[in-house]
Amino acid sequence: MKIKMNRNQIIVNLIALSFIVIIISYWIIQGAEIFTKTKILVDKTSELDKMLGVKNEVWVDKFILGLDYSIFAIAIIVAITILINYILKTKRKESL
Repeated sequence: MKIKMNRNQIIVNLIALSFIVIIISYWIIQGAEIFTKTKILVDKTSELDKMLGVKNEVWVDKFILGLDYSIFAIAIIVAITILINYILKTKRKESL
């Protein structure tokens, strides 16, 4: 079964694919976390604190993209792409 697509549909699919690749790449660069984090625990223990046996850990605001938000964004992109492809397909049939 050969799927026929016009030029606009191919462009929409390539743009959607590039957005999906960007999201997955960003997720991997951020550390491939399963859940999104808004704060991380940073160890600010000095050498003196280490000798005394004291830990100095601080929560710092930092956004780390998780798989949960990544999948949600990819699902929205796929849904919009399917909708746009359907609209472009019906317009092509009407013009014939």
